[in-house]
Order: sequence, then C-alpha cells, then structure tokens
Amino acid sequence: MAHSESKAPRAHRRLAWPLAFALAGAALCASLVLAWWAQGERPWQKEVAAINRARGELLKSQLLAAGMAPERAAFRAREAASQPPRVVEVTPSAFGQPERCLTCHQGLEQISPSHPVEAMGCVACHGGQGLALTKAQAHQGLIGGRNPSDLAFTRASCGGRGAAVGRCHTGRENQAADMIYRVERTIMATMTGVITSLRVAWGAQNSFTAQMATAAISDPLRPSPAPPHTLASLLMIPAGPPAGPNPAQVADDQWNKFCARCHLRASRQAGLSVHGQGCVACHGSRDPSGRYLGQDASLNRDDTHHASYHWLHETPPEDNCLRCHNRSGRLGLNYRGWVEDENGRTPWPNGHPSQALSGGRGVHQLLPDAHRAKGMTCVDCHSGREVMGDGRLYGRMRFQTEVTCATCHGSAEGPPRLGPPDDYANYEAASGPLKKGPALTREDQLVLSAKGRPLSNLRRQGGKLMLLSRSQPGKAHPLPQVSGDPRHRQPGHQRLACQACHSRWTPQCYGCHDYRRATGSMWNYAAGKDTPGVWQESRDQYRFSDPVLGVDSSGKVRPFVPGCQVVYTALDGTGTPVPGHVLEQPRPAIIKNSIVTTPISPHTTRSEVRPCEACHQSGKALGLGGGPRPLGGLTAIPLSDLKGVGFPADWETLVDEKGRPLQGQTHEGSRPLNAQELRRVLAFGRCLPCHRKPDDPVLADPAKAWRRVSPGGDLEAKHKLMEAKALR
Repeated sequence: MAHSESKAPRAHRRLAWPLAFALAGAALCASLVLAWWAQGERPWQKEVAAINRARGELLKSQLLAAGMAPERAAFRAREAASQPPRVVEVTPSAFGQPERCLTCHQGLEQISPSHPVEAMGCVACHGGQGLALTKAQAHQGLIGGRNPSDLAFTRASCGGRGAAVGRCHTGRENQAADMIYRVERTIMATMTGVITSLRVAWGAQNSFTAQMATAAISDPLRPSPAPPHTLASLLMIPAGPPAGPNPAQVADDQWNKFCARCHLRASRQAGLSVHGQGCVACHGSRDPSGRYLGQDASLNRDDTHHASYHWLHETPPEDNCLRCHNRSGRLGLNYRGWVEDENGRTPWPNGHPSQALSGGRGVHQLLPDAHRAKGMTCVDCHSGREVMGDGRLYGRMRFQTEVTCATCHGSAEGPPRLGPPDDYANYEAASGPLKKGPALTREDQLVLSAKGRPLSNLRRQGGKLMLLSRSQPGKAHPLPQVSGDPRHRQPGHQRLACQACHSRWTPQCYGCHDYRRATGSMWNYAAGKDTPGVWQESRDQYRFSDPVLGVDSSGKVRPFVPGCQVVYTALDGTGTPVPGHVLEQPRPAIIKNSIVTTPISPHTTRSEVRPCEACHQSGKALGLGGGPRPLGGLTAIPLSDLKGVGFPADWETLVDEKGRPLQGQTHEGSRPLNAQELRRVLAFGRCLPCHRKPDDPVLADPAKAWRRVSPGGDLEAKHKLMEAKALR
C-alpha cells in the first residue's frame, strides 16, 4: 500500500510539467498578440498606413494614365495600399548610425550618384532625428526646413557633419573644394552689379564701387596684395522704409520688392521662373507648378513649395540658367534664339503662349547662338570658378567672368595662351562631369582664361585645341582659330570686340515705367516680410534688331542695350501722381540721367557677320537714333520725342551729332561713340558701294586712300568723277 501511494505524487508531478509548459506557451502567445495589438496602435504605424493609401492612389493614377484597364489598376492600387507598415532602416556607411527616414519616404529619388543614401543617409544633409518614426519627432532639428542648401544653412548641412568623412564642402585646404565659401561670395549670391547699377541710376549712391549686397559679407581669405577689382566687404542692402517719393530714397525699396527674386539667397516658389535657394537654384529640379512630381507618397502634392524631384544635377541643366537669365539682358533667351513677342503672334494652343515666360511674356524662335547649335550649353563655356566664384568678392559680373571669345578662339594678335593645370583645374577634372575622362597630369596643356587661369575642359589633344563638353561628357568640340585670318586684321577694326560683328541681334526693351503705390504692401526681401508700398512696371516698346554700338570700360567697341531706362512715378494714397519726376531730380556727377544703356555680350553669336553697311551707314548702330538721315549728315529725325519730360531725344539715341552723350551708363568707363569716332565711321560708309572686298587696297590702308582722294590729293579729280558716275 505504501508503495502504491508513493507512485501517485510522482504521476502528478509528471503531469504538472507539460501543463506548466502549456500555460507558459499560452502566456507567451498572449503577450505576443498583445504586443502586436499595442504596436498596431502606435502613431507611426497610422502615419505609414496613411502614406501607403496615398501610394496606392498615386499608383492608380499613374497606371490609368499609362493605359491600364481600370479594374487592373484598382487591384494594383489596393495591393499597394494594404501593405502593412514596416520599419525601413538604413545604416549609412560613411557614418555608421542607423536611420529610419525611408520608413515614410519610400520611393524617394536617389539624390545623386555622389550622395547615395547607402553611404550618406538623410541626416547628414537634412538633420533631424534619424531613429524617430513619427513625423513630428523625426523632423525635430531639420536644417533649413525643406531646403538644407539654403545659403543660410549650408555650413551645417553641405559643410559636413560626420567625423568619418571629415568636412564635405567647406573648410577645405584646397579652396577649390571650399565650395560654400566660394558660393557665398559669387556675384550670383551677392548681386552687387545689379544693386550698384540700380542705385547709381536712381541717384542713391555717387560711386560705381559696390557697397551693398544681398547679405553682409566679407572676404577674410583675400590675398595680399588684393587681386584687381576685388572687395574686402559688403553691407546688406537696407529694407527701408523709404522716407518719401525721392527716387534716391526708394531705390532700395524697388530692389527688395522687384529685383531680389533672382539670386541665390531668394527663391520663387512657382511659375515659369521657379527656382530654389542656394545650391538647388542651379543643381535642383523645379516644375512651374512648384509641386513635387516624384514617387514619394508622403509629400503633399498640392503644396507649391517643393522641388519636382529629389535630385541634384551634377551639371546644372540649361533650363535652370534660363529661370533667372530671361530678363534684363535676356542672355538665356538670346542663346536659344528666343525673342519676346508682345503682340500675341506666338501660338496660343491652350489660352496662353505655348512658349511662355514669367509675366505672361510669349516668345518665338529665331536663330540660336552658334555654340548652342553645336549642342553646347552654358556650362560648356562657363567654368565652376566663374559661376560658383573663386572666393573673392567682386562688384561687377565682368570682373568675375573669365571666359571670352579670345579665350578659346584666339585673336588677331595670336592664339590662345596655354599652361599647366592648377589646383582648381585638377579639382574640377577629378570631381566634376569630366571625372570619367582622362586625368590631368603636369604635362597637360590647358587653355588659360582671361585672368591667366587654366580651364579644366579646354585642352590640347593630338596637337589640336579641344573643348571637352561638361554637358555631354565624352563629347569634344574643336576650337576654330582666328589668328592669322586676314578678315580679323582689318585696319580700323582693332578696337572691335568680337560681338560687334558676330552678334546678330540684341533684345531692346525701351522705356521702363516704374510706379510705386503708397497703398497696399509687397514682399520685401531684406525685411523678410510684406512692407508698405507696391511696385508696378510697364515698358514703351520691345524690339529685337541689330545692336547699337558703344565703347565699353576696356575701350572695346561692343553692343549696347537699354539697361533700364527708368521713368518713375510715385502715387500717393489716392493713386494720384506725386509732383516730381525722376528725370527732373538732380543727378550725381557720375551719370548723365536715369535713361541708361549698358554694354553687353548678347549671346547671339553667329559665324555670319553684320554687313559693313550695318555700321558704316547706320545711324542707329552708332547710337544716333533711328529715322531718316541726309547723305553725309549726322542729324536724324527722332521717332519719338520726350522733351516734355526732360529728356532731349528718343529712347534709342545715345549721343547727338556733336558727340555729346544723351543717356547714362552705369558701367564705369563705358560711353557712346564720340564725335571723332562717329565721323570716321560714317565717312567710310561712302566708300562701301565700290570698296567692299577684303583684298581691296583701300581697305588695307583707309587713311592713305582718304588722303589721296581728299582736296590736294593725286586722285581727287578722278575720284569725284567716279563718285558722281556711281551716284547717277
């Protein structure tokens, strides 16, 4: 009996163990189910589920647009929308810290081959909390909001944040790689040339030296002695408010409300001139709608403050240049052969011009620049050192520019200069669009810029000078040379800039009428908010035709264009004009008046040149204005007369027949042709009907020929007879 009783507890114990395991298993399952249920209630999963639903709708619309059957498209959309929320974690190789940004931002485009998410992640550029899963937590500490490339934030973003990779785009020993320092000081960021021209034209400053910029900035790294035309520092243009209707007091207000929309510290959120701030102004992607067009369903597609795609273009596309360079000199339009047409003659297929610009301007096609016809874009000529700057502060674009026609094609004096690569050229060749091409060596010979600096894409190859395309890597263009060509050694033409003959047309926007209304308010760049006063603008007429010629600050004869011919009207609170007109205001001694013309390189280059008559028999080309002109005389009948408002000529007349300037120039040292130059050019116009072949001995020595046919010359009588016969 005792033995049988002792077996019972052992049996119970044998049953207890399986029961315990079963209970433990049930508890574990219950805890897992509870954990899953609790996790399903987490905010991040709700956010991701909503994003997945949006992704399904996006997919459906794209499939329908591609022609898929509605039932099939709806099925695919439901599949995408029903995907369970999951954490997507990436550990960037350059930093070693995991990030979960792609949990929400699935489908976001790879930013660029140089910044792959697998290496750089998101936090290195954007900041924020990489391990957080809700939007509110993850976006705490974002750098620059949606745009870390805004110049106000680039030192914290593009400047580099990880010890594993060191500094990225700032603080580098090689200043070529110190891009943030350079871009902060490039004239596309400071806008010193535009600001100075405007302030001089309006009488706000009595010096051509730049004083103001879009931000207060200095150049502590400027070498000593200072390079020519560089500045130590600049002040930020004041926000105002203007103290009254005097143009000198409202010049800054006009710049802040009108002109400030096109520079690297400002943006335009939508429209045909849409662009971002900072690096993305050139390297980003924008759509005129201002909306995001990519595959990331978490981004609001109704918001007009987004890039079109999460891309950085290694080489800025030409379209990005055009977004800003379509007014004033209109170089972006000219290069494409686009000309504005204010008479509605462009096609209007959808109620607006098919090729439209900001402000409702339409364009139609003329001949493109010869370089564009060869497939070249802006960056093929203009180097990174020109566009992004070399770290120095310049007061004018012409002081920062390094590439001229002679840089590539030589001149009558000789071929382009050559030299070995420097640090900038080596950096550009190793890190830019040419990096897949042949590496530079010390033995390589590069074309030198106007400043004597080697240009990375202009090289001697196989005994020939070649331009290596940045816009189409792998393609090369031969560089035709003009040295030795007798057509470029014509006596009397030594002072002609290439553009004087090879620029086929220029845009000519005459009569800039500016109105400032005291009522209402308008966004003020410097103030960062709306301030009182609204600006409006109109023009008298717009033309495209042969360029007017003048003398630039280097002494070269080149095309001139209207450089804002300002006629100002101030309106009081009732809309009534305030007495006083800009042309009646006292002008500074350095400028004639606010009707301004300025020298330009039009970017309408063609191999065909203007005919000789286009200069030697054209009063307009010489700045004398249009209209009829007696044979051998200088006086023209003006097409319009503004004497009633204080201007003694028409819009296109730069100088009178006695060589007295009638319009102002905001480029120091530039001027119209003087009386001696005018008479010399027009005098030769009488010779052209008979003497126009390049090998004509008269063209070889015009001064000698003139002496022989002048009174007392050995050919005087014979020449008079021949001239009379020709005129009959």
